[in-house]
Amino acid sequence: MNLFILLQSVTTNLEQVAPASAENYFSLILKGGWVMLPIAILSILAVYYIIERTLIIRKVGKSDSIWQSRIVELISENKIEQALKFCFEKPYILGKVISAGLKEKTDTIEEIEETMEVEARQQVSKLENHMNYLGIIASIAPMLGFLGTIFGVINIFYNISQTADLDIATISDGLYQKMICSGAGLLVGIVAYAGYYVLNGNIDKIVTNLDRDSNEALRAIRMYKKNQNTMNLSKD
Repeated sequence: MNLFILLQSVTTNLEQVAPASAENYFSLILKGGWVMLPIAILSILAVYYIIERTLIIRKVGKSDSIWQSRIVELISENKIEQALKFCFEKPYILGKVISAGLKEKTDTIEEIEETMEVEARQQVSKLENHMNYLGIIASIAPMLGFLGTIFGVINIFYNISQTADLDIATISDGLYQKMICSGAGLLVGIVAYAGYYVLNGNIDKIVTNLDRDSNEALRAIRMYKKNQNTMNLSKD
């Protein structure tokens, strides 16, 4: 019975403390001043760009060995139209690169290879969209935190000059602003910095796989063109 009463009293105390703690945390953040507003905006943008780029990279950079081998097989069998349809069945950048080579009407393999390289550069450039924004956020957020720190120090000295008192209550507001802005700016900067380099690492892996897989498709296209030229010569 005593245990039940004790648990009930603890639960009641927790229910009273929880809203107060949330309110205290919110009021503590507000003590960071107006600098917290751009830092908050940068944090939202950083999370948005990280999620948006992650979804795009996973969607178009996925490697499908069965789908790829089927395209190479169709090219080897001189079924170019079917191979093109297979290229467009998936949103992968490899399919767009291979289709660019298959659409090239020239007989020279050098021009086909150049067309595929141009398409590959364009697709990789699309993957890197908004990545520079993450780099900018990673640089600016800590600087804004440092700016808030400067304002906090200014606030401390201003309060001292007005009251001529070095009591902790006089300088507490400035210390709040100083530490909160520094911590928030560093946190946002770390998140943006980590997201930037993780996503760049994923893009580098996609580029490496794209080079390997497109070269395999290019060999099949080269054989197809060679067979076409041989057939044309035999007809002549």
